[in-house]
Amino acid sequence: MSDHSNASEIVIVGGGIYGTSLAYQLAGTGKTVTLLEAGEIADGASGGPGERGVRANGRDLRELPICAVSQRLWGEYQQSIEGGVGFRRVGGLKVFDIPYGHREHEVRGRMATTAATQASLGTPSQVLTREETLAREPELAAGTIGAIYCPNDGVGDHGFATRQFAKEAAKAGVVIRTGARVTGIVQSRGVATAVTLADGETIPVGEKLIVVANAGAEALLKPVLKPYEFGPVWNLMPQMLYVTNPLNKTVNHLLSHAHRRLAIKQLPDSVLMLSGGAHVAYTQEGLWKGSLSAMTQNVTDAIQTMPFIDSSSFLKADASRVETVTADLIPLIDQVEALPNVIFGYGWSGHGFAISLGFTKLLTDWVISGVKPEALEPFSPSRFHAPARFLADATLGRAAA
Repeated sequence: MSDHSNASEIVIVGGGIYGTSLAYQLAGTGKTVTLLEAGEIADGASGGPGERGVRANGRDLRELPICAVSQRLWGEYQQSIEGGVGFRRVGGLKVFDIPYGHREHEVRGRMATTAATQASLGTPSQVLTREETLAREPELAAGTIGAIYCPNDGVGDHGFATRQFAKEAAKAGVVIRTGARVTGIVQSRGVATAVTLADGETIPVGEKLIVVANAGAEALLKPVLKPYEFGPVWNLMPQMLYVTNPLNKTVNHLLSHAHRRLAIKQLPDSVLMLSGGAHVAYTQEGLWKGSLSAMTQNVTDAIQTMPFIDSSSFLKADASRVETVTADLIPLIDQVEALPNVIFGYGWSGHGFAISLGFTKLLTDWVISGVKPEALEPFSPSRFHAPARFLADATLGRAAA
């Protein structure tokens, strides 16, 4: 049993990119922080091989202002933290062609309006002609008609970044405990006072408990959330494919495609990483099963986008990291109504790495000021329940009339 007089002001559950970067930022404000991770740092979706996209291009409009903050912070931390955080600002291209049955004026209209909207929400975006696009990426398929270029986009070594933030947080005085699986939230008089670990130990909570454990968050929060505080989520296993580059071609940007579920990155060792496409099977036991059909879809999309990849050979496939996904593919962030000193964030939907630093900056501001930032309102689970309440109220209003 722990002594409650030694409670950290902030207890964070989850040792991924959200937990470690939040711990680092909060420690910089002078708060005492304890971070609890069930396994090892970067054991979950924040770990694994390769790099993740730090992408604003094509992102949900509600996330764009936060992504702009995040991309600025990725650049700043890359410079200010010793050894960097594994971030490379290579720029992003969202490639467009004209799929069968589509109309060229519609595709070009989508390019123009998407770029203009992204720019107005904080992400510099430029429509490139076919010639300008091929000048940047000569290996793109002949059917390419143009692209949206975002100069602030980049890539990051997600496991390295997570461990770097953990290291810097520890330097700043954060207590980091691995192998500390949180199984319950202790409450008294309307606040969370402690969390319990799988081995029975109790960790006291001072001011705030912050749950950012992604795949493990919902089960921990379930006993304290009301039905309208849940958001619909499920788990999936994204597949990452790694292939050789025998022709020694160069992919200069983080590439995505307007009509294909695809991301192409060239890693520092010249290996090509193909992701963003079909997933593999996930079992309740936490096991994953490879899929030839998923692999075929992913490779076909990649070759249709950059034909030279057809000369590549397989190196490996990795689908070992669980992602938690929401119905509208943006995260769930709020505080627990019954326990206002509990803040949660999860459901990053497979693209949370890029926007992590913007969200943890806002969470830090929330903890320090005591006021929830307005920019976080679109991510409340109430978005899935408010329309039903509105319709109910409207029905009652008509009946009364």
